[in-house]
Amino acid sequence: MKLNEGSRLTRRAVLSGVASGALVVADRAFGQAVNGLAASNGNPPPAPSDSTVDTFHGVNIPDPYRPLEDSARADVKAWIDAQDVRTRALIDSLPIRKQLHDFMNAALDYPRTTVPARYGRRYFTLFSEGLDDQRSAGVQEHPGGPRKTLIDANALSSDGTVAIQSIFPDRPGTKVAYLLSEAGSDRETMRVRDVETGQDLPDVLAWCKHTTVAWSRDGYSFYYSRYPGDNDPADWNRRGQIVCLHRLGEPQSADRVIFRQTDARDYYFQVASSIDADLLKIVARVGTSEKAGYFVAPLHDATQIAEIFPIGSAGFYPIANVGPTHYAITNLDAPKWRLVRIDQSDPKPDRWHTVIAESEAPLNSAAVFDSKLVVKHYQDVNQRVAIHDLSGKHLSTVDLGGFESVSFGRHFRDDDHLLLEVNDYKQASRIEWLDLETGKPSLFRPSAAKHSLADVVVQQIFVTSKDGARVPMTLIHQRDIQLDGSNRTMLNAYGGFGYALWPYYSDKIAAWVRMGGVYALASIRGGGEYGQPWHDGGRRTHKQASFDDFIASAEWLMANGYTRPDRLGINGASNGGLLVLAAMLQRPELFGAVVSAVPVTDMLRFTKFTFGINWIPEYGNPQANEADFKALFAYSPLHNIRKGVKYPPLLVLTADNDDRVAPAHSYKFVATMQALSPDSAVYLGVERRAGHSEGNALGKSINRECDTLAFLCDRLGGAMQELPKISRSFD
Repeated sequence: MKLNEGSRLTRRAVLSGVASGALVVADRAFGQAVNGLAASNGNPPPAPSDSTVDTFHGVNIPDPYRPLEDSARADVKAWIDAQDVRTRALIDSLPIRKQLHDFMNAALDYPRTTVPARYGRRYFTLFSEGLDDQRSAGVQEHPGGPRKTLIDANALSSDGTVAIQSIFPDRPGTKVAYLLSEAGSDRETMRVRDVETGQDLPDVLAWCKHTTVAWSRDGYSFYYSRYPGDNDPADWNRRGQIVCLHRLGEPQSADRVIFRQTDARDYYFQVASSIDADLLKIVARVGTSEKAGYFVAPLHDATQIAEIFPIGSAGFYPIANVGPTHYAITNLDAPKWRLVRIDQSDPKPDRWHTVIAESEAPLNSAAVFDSKLVVKHYQDVNQRVAIHDLSGKHLSTVDLGGFESVSFGRHFRDDDHLLLEVNDYKQASRIEWLDLETGKPSLFRPSAAKHSLADVVVQQIFVTSKDGARVPMTLIHQRDIQLDGSNRTMLNAYGGFGYALWPYYSDKIAAWVRMGGVYALASIRGGGEYGQPWHDGGRRTHKQASFDDFIASAEWLMANGYTRPDRLGINGASNGGLLVLAAMLQRPELFGAVVSAVPVTDMLRFTKFTFGINWIPEYGNPQANEADFKALFAYSPLHNIRKGVKYPPLLVLTADNDDRVAPAHSYKFVATMQALSPDSAVYLGVERRAGHSEGNALGKSINRECDTLAFLCDRLGGAMQELPKISRSFD
């Protein structure tokens, strides 16, 4: 969920006490007893199938489980239900499942809030009082003062499945446009609330998805991005966004379309406004590509749109403007990114002024003030914050501790401070007040979490991949582990979309470590840890490098005594779910158990489902490009299951309302695994009234994490320490 940060357009808009040390038995004998329990539930049912064959570039590809793409069919519903019942019988029979659930609930039962964001004289946050399924929206008169609930998420649904995805206050803080989603869907509905009365205005806007809002100066209208609806011309591309002007009190049908691209590509737009400069700002990209275009127009007359930077040329993220001078982060002629200053009247790239030059450490974000810049770089898998003057001269480095990730709060040019949300592997996030004059941070709001990993080891090592690439991996474990190969270990990674894995606290990781496990996080290629080359090195026809990096990380853990194959579990979600399935299929002997959540598995038909066509910049186009087809077919999980091979125990988790990665990816993969590898233990779990990730009820997210950990604990075996008891009261 997001709180709009005003005129700043950010780069990418991808679950805590001391352990008692007591041991409980969780060895192979225990696992075998549970296996017998599962077997009593019967074999998995056969899936509905047909004789579908597709042809790609002259190659015939059977797709026998095509019926599973239609979840409305009665026989498909019956198959899904039977699979889920079988999986729930297994997971619910594991004693550790309830212990994990109790720990997660207790660990998460504390108040949490976003960084207060100032609009006019008010400050807005998204907050939760503990185990609320969704975050509510709050307003306060000063950042440290009492908070009033503006939008109570608990009142939006009876089952906690309606989420406030984003809020967009107007500049004086008198009205808030907000986006709601249901059951984890990316689809959104927009409403507008009056802050003084706490009541909604009559405006209800549909066709929203990945929508942003830019208020006008008068506060009685705003620009917003949406997809074409029923009232728009039939020949408009339904998968490409448009930008509209909405006037409060008028029906959506009266909205004026002020910006769209006429070619049939999958555009989506981010909008923001700069009231002082009278500017509407639009960032435009195709799919998930980082190669964004940038357009501006007068707020009072958005028909006068001017192009600052074209779509599709290079990575480009505007971060601020001072009148007609624009600051942006770009990888044009700088693969690890640089900060540039652009004159709106002469925006050609050869006229740009470089403020912060490219360096070995990739530039990630910046905040612009009247006389200073606050700049954030990646440094391996850490983040480094520094203060510069407006010419780019380094003034000071901000000391925030050790491994941490940092998010900048909303700010104004004349502020003398910047609020930072700081997260690390050992404790849940806190908020720091950064004094711009002294360059010193001070604690503004500590974490209220009841559990931390303050006493554990967090270390970064480097793995040499198959082709010699140096891959960072973070290890988290208790101090007294023995390097005798016996440790139950979970290896996780993502490796896609230029998304960097930065330090973060997770109660899932905390539970695993407290039970005596080793947690390993590999920052493989395809991510953004080392700039554009690291991303490009693991996408499209280079995707195999991601899998090679992951496999090399697993081999390092064994070669250095941390674990052995039967004690090594792998876990990933979304693109990370694709990753662990591909690794399992390529090297089944390396792993003792696998959990793949909401994975992409059908790399030949991903463009046919929901949001999938937007991933072409990442994965390639199997229909239109033969080289892409060959690369995708070589690793596509659905198409690389070998008949008769016994694979590690596998749990695939999906959600029935996932409209980002369609659940058919999971259904077809599980059906194929069960048919071709009947000796493998393959389970499918389906969360109901849930989606991909954002917007899911907290209780459903906890369930997914508990199912993951319980399955891995059971299948990997090993001695297990008792989880700490955490008080449920706010002491």
